[in-house]
Amino acid sequence: MAAFATTSAPSIALRSTSDISRASRVAVAKPTTLNASFKKALPAQLTASRVGQTADRRSLSVRATAAASVGAAPQPLYPRVVPEKLPKLYVYDHCPFCVRVRVALGIKNVKHEVVFMANDDVATPTALVGKKIAPIIELPDGTVMAESMDIIDVIDGDAKYGPTGAIAPKSGRKDISGWQKEVKELLRLLHRPRYMMAALPEFQQRDSRDYFVGGHPVPPYDKPEWKSDDFPMEKKVEAYKGAYAQSDELIPQINEALKKLDDMIDSPEACNPEGGVSMDDIDLWARLRSVTIIDGLEMPIKMRAYMDYFAEVADCPLYFCMKC
Repeated sequence: MAAFATTSAPSIALRSTSDISRASRVAVAKPTTLNASFKKALPAQLTASRVGQTADRRSLSVRATAAASVGAAPQPLYPRVVPEKLPKLYVYDHCPFCVRVRVALGIKNVKHEVVFMANDDVATPTALVGKKIAPIIELPDGTVMAESMDIIDVIDGDAKYGPTGAIAPKSGRKDISGWQKEVKELLRLLHRPRYMMAALPEFQQRDSRDYFVGGHPVPPYDKPEWKSDDFPMEKKVEAYKGAYAQSDELIPQINEALKKLDDMIDSPEACNPEGGVSMDDIDLWARLRSVTIIDGLEMPIKMRAYMDYFAEVADCPLYFCMKC
């Protein structure tokens, strides 16, 4: 059987999703290293102290830019909100829809509990909302709801969770949505095998990895073909290995695509020239987060600053230390 190994680990013959996970144990422990000139381009030193502040979105962006220019850590955009009973957010770490809500709560500076469900856990979400879905939030008043956009609307519209209207609505930008459509298949080939290799909380056990592989095809296969009786698990695992084996061809493609997207990002603090955090940022950052799991990624400096800025102010880590 063909080998499927990371650049940092010895070649290992893989026969299951468990093998996929084990093959990268050496690689995921490797820290990201940055040269001195690149460090100067980053918006912040993540260990600096934070101070709360309030203001409109535009002035917040101006002050954040000033802080970045002198090397200070991005400050929380709003005062800390600590409900007596914390909202409980049920998520998968890799899921961009779950990340949307994590970023929104982070931007609002709302303390909350994050529950990482195993990917094959059907019972927990079904008991909460009647079906397997994520994200799900359980609010202090007992309200339980799903759907990321609905959750964000509630959080940003209720004064119990800080100033309302802190997140501007989507602008309808066609350039960014068009870019996302262009790279959709490419990212599936790059992301999905790596989710099985990295130590993500929802994939800690073989059953969870098998569940994901069983339901998530890699191109060129579509879901009906993938789920047919003629496509057993062994063939699915081979397809995942085949996708990863294309890394030398695929990574230069995503690097070129990121250069195009970099031109669409206005600043480290906002993708739109109007400034301030918008749903465009919430959605774009949540989708881009997973590219940081790719070893060999060459992220443009402005985009890297954008990713690091939101990782800090939204309190949601990137995957650079787990890249494979």
